[in-house]
Amino acid sequence: MRVEYVDGMLTFFLTGRIDSANVASLEDEIATEMSFYDDENIAFDASALEYISSAGLRILLKLKKLIKKPVRVCNVSDEVYDIFSVTGFTEIFEVERVMRQVSVKGCEKVSSALNGEIYSLSEDEIVKVYGKEIPLFEIRKERDYAQTALIAGVPTLIPYDVVKCEGGYGIVFEKAGAESLSYMLMRDTENLDMYANMFAGLMREMHETEIEEGKLPDIKTRYREWLNELQDVDDTSNKMFFTLIDSIPDSGTYVHGDINLNSVMVKDGELLLLDMAGSARGNSLFDLQGVFASLVAIDRKEEGYCRKTFGLSRDTCTKFWNSFFKIYMKDRPTEMEKMNELLSKSFILKERVLDQIERRHRMQGMA
Repeated sequence: MRVEYVDGMLTFFLTGRIDSANVASLEDEIATEMSFYDDENIAFDASALEYISSAGLRILLKLKKLIKKPVRVCNVSDEVYDIFSVTGFTEIFEVERVMRQVSVKGCEKVSSALNGEIYSLSEDEIVKVYGKEIPLFEIRKERDYAQTALIAGVPTLIPYDVVKCEGGYGIVFEKAGAESLSYMLMRDTENLDMYANMFAGLMREMHETEIEEGKLPDIKTRYREWLNELQDVDDTSNKMFFTLIDSIPDSGTYVHGDINLNSVMVKDGELLLLDMAGSARGNSLFDLQGVFASLVAIDRKEEGYCRKTFGLSRDTCTKFWNSFFKIYMKDRPTEMEKMNELLSKSFILKERVLDQIERRHRMQGMA
C-alpha cells in the first residue's frame, strides 16, 4: 500500500480487494504509518480499489473513531461507491466518486482568477482550472465553500464536481453565459451606473446573508493567521495591522474574501459569484476593501493594473467604484467618511497579505 503525505494530509492508496483474508495486515500497515504522524488529516484514495468487504469497512470505521476527524475516501469507482452507499457509510465518510477527466483544449477562456483560469466547457458548464501549485485539498475546499454559500442563499454559480484537467484539477460550475462583469463593462461602458447598481445589490444581498457559525471560517481569524506568517514586517507595523483587525466589528454574515469584477458572472441579467476559495463569515469591510484595492488603490501604485486585469481604463474603474460605493452606502451617508478612511488603511493590509500568498504559491510551484 502506497502512502503519501502532502500539506498536512496523510493519504493511503487502497488497491485490489480488501476482505477478511488481508484486512489484518492492512490494519497493521495503517497503524504503523500513523505512528509517525501526530493528529494529521486522513484520506483514502480508492482509485485502484476493486472491492471492500464489511471487514474492510469495519477497519475504516475504527480508524475514524480513533482520530475523531472527518475522513475522505476519494476516487471511488461506481461499484465500490455502491458498497459504501448501501451500508450507510456515505453518511459517515466523505465519499467521492472517481474524478472525471475533462479537456479545455480549444475551449474559450471566459475569465481569470488569482488561482486559476475559467473556460467555457459546454453549453451548460464552465470549468475553473487551477494552477499546478494549488493542492487538491484546497480545490475541494473551495467547492465545499461554494456549496455552503449556495445553501445559505448567497447568489453563486451552482458548483458540480472536482475534475482532472490538463496538468491539474478544476471545478465544474453551471454556465452563466460567457461574460464576467468586467467584460460587460468593457463592452458597454455607457451603462456603467446600471452595472454599479447591480453590483451594489449583489454585495448588499451577500452581506445580509447569515452564515451559521462553523460553516465557514472567520475572516478576522484568517487575517490574523496570515499576519503571523508575514515576513519582513517590523513589530510596529505588525502591531498596527492587528489593531486594525481588532477595530473592525464582528459579524456573522457572508463575505466573499476575494471579490472583483472578474469573479462576478452574468446569467440572464443576474449577477452570480465565482472564485469562492476566500468565503468566510465576517464584516463587509473585508469585501469592500478588496474591491477598492482592485479598482482604485492598486492602479495608483501599479499603473496599468486595471487595464491588464479587467480590460478597463483607470478612469472607468474609478468611476465604477465611486458609483458603486455611493449606492452601496446610500442609507448610511454619515458612515461614508469613516468607511473611506478604513478602506485606505485596510488596503495596506490586503496588499501585504496578497504579496505573502503569491510568494507562498511561487515557493510551492518551485518545490
